[in-house]
Amino acid sequence: MKGADAILEILAEYSVSHVFGLIGETSFPLYESWTRHPEINHILARDERNAVIMADGYSRAGKKPGISEVPGVGASYILPGMVEANNSGTPMIILSSDISLSSEKRNFLTEYDKSAIFRSVTKEYISVNTGNDIPRLLRRAFRATTTGRMGPVFVRFPINVYEEDVPEKEIYAQGFFSTYPSLRVSPDDQLIEEFLKIIERSSFPVIVAGQGVLLSHGENELQDFAEYVNIPVGTTISGKGAVSEEWELSIGVVGSRGGTDFSNNVLSAADLIIFVGTNADSASTSEWRNPPYFANGRKIVHIDISEFELGNNYPTDLFLLGDAKLILTKLLNKAKTASLRRASHSNFSDKRQEALAIQDKLIDKKFRSTNPMRLIKVIQEVVPDSSVIAADPGVGAIYSSAYFKIKSPGRKFIFNYSVGGLGFSLPAAIGAFFATNKTTLSLTTDGSFGFFEGELETLARYKPEVKVILVNNGSFGWIRATMLSHFDRIIPGADFVPVDYSKIAAAHNIPYEVVQNDSEIQEKMKLAISTPGPFIVEVVTEPEDKIVPPVPEWKSAAKRHGREYLG
Repeated sequence: MKGADAILEILAEYSVSHVFGLIGETSFPLYESWTRHPEINHILARDERNAVIMADGYSRAGKKPGISEVPGVGASYILPGMVEANNSGTPMIILSSDISLSSEKRNFLTEYDKSAIFRSVTKEYISVNTGNDIPRLLRRAFRATTTGRMGPVFVRFPINVYEEDVPEKEIYAQGFFSTYPSLRVSPDDQLIEEFLKIIERSSFPVIVAGQGVLLSHGENELQDFAEYVNIPVGTTISGKGAVSEEWELSIGVVGSRGGTDFSNNVLSAADLIIFVGTNADSASTSEWRNPPYFANGRKIVHIDISEFELGNNYPTDLFLLGDAKLILTKLLNKAKTASLRRASHSNFSDKRQEALAIQDKLIDKKFRSTNPMRLIKVIQEVVPDSSVIAADPGVGAIYSSAYFKIKSPGRKFIFNYSVGGLGFSLPAAIGAFFATNKTTLSLTTDGSFGFFEGELETLARYKPEVKVILVNNGSFGWIRATMLSHFDRIIPGADFVPVDYSKIAAAHNIPYEVVQNDSEIQEKMKLAISTPGPFIVEVVTEPEDKIVPPVPEWKSAAKRHGREYLG
């Protein structure tokens, strides 16, 4: 069997149903073989960066690693997507064609050293240099991406290996590694028991759950454990969905990207912080100010799959290395055996209700254009429970992370806040749609729109149930707010000229509506959701320096300049 056929046979045995990418001259043999494998759907993207982000969205919305195929000439364009996936621990495999081995070191057109670029931004870089190595190294890629601290694997195929013969007896999959996480590990029971003793001795513990809980699919186990032991739970922005946010013990997102006064105050009052599946990064800890780096009498327990992240950012009292779902299952079983039930904290419930009442008042605030909190409330009301929402940094991500209340534990949002680059949400939403076959949303901004505008043709071609909510404030609004906070004025470099998005939508034959004020949101959002296929809703609002979102370090600037702070 030829190498190109062998690649596709092995992908099929791993139950791969979608590959995101675009064809190049070095991948011609693979694409010719693809005509004999209709069971593997090729989703054509308009550039390599977005193809990889589609695979990321596909992976996070489902339980299988995302697969992307890109030509070597454009492989360097995937770096933004690879960096985000690597920092997030997203299981993905990138297949990349390249020039033949005999053409190396001859200044062949499209030649450059892929290994030097990708070793630092992947879990593993693999070069397949002979046809015989194809099956073994593809099996290695699936094992690597779905085990331990997961992450993307880059697999390079010089064009010559597509034409080389592969022994058919070598063409088999290790199907156990077709979904993630494929192997789960947990610490010794002695450490589990020690952890429960620390909980028992604490007066006010709080759990902070990160994206590791979602990647482990341990959301139900987390909520069951926290409910049994009676511990409030906050999440990082990337961990949103780890518990129901309508649940009485949920405090919502914490930190500087979605944390509110209420959630951050609860966290700062805790005498025991339990990090689960989070690296305790700058965004989730307000640059390590909350929880404070040092606090007398406070203890920290850290649960994570990565030995590099355990205790990396805070003085830590107990380290539990392993899979979040498995550890939480063991914790619940041990807690039940010990009948470990905590009394409710005296005023936690009252404070939570007060915070919800304040949020309701903020939703009713009137501005010259749309109130972002009203937009999020309407989206929560009209979007199906089964939908996945990908959100770009800026207005969409900050308000949805803080104020959209997820009803049931599980992945509802896809944020790219490991790095936070712009232009993530639309390709991620396209990938999520193909993973779920459900309505998905791209909650984006005019600042991000320019990064993925080419993928509107992808929407027009496939007609997926992807709704683009384009928040337009005429600027890089986040940058304007940061300027106001740092300099007490807006310096040049962040404002755009007006763009007629209706004409861009019309050029792609995509239905379009614009929302100018709060009274129009409900009707036009319902229309977008009920209309088959893609839809663009432009929502006009003011930049973040005019209506200041819940970012703790911006609160004092808002007060100094008489701006409304919605935190």
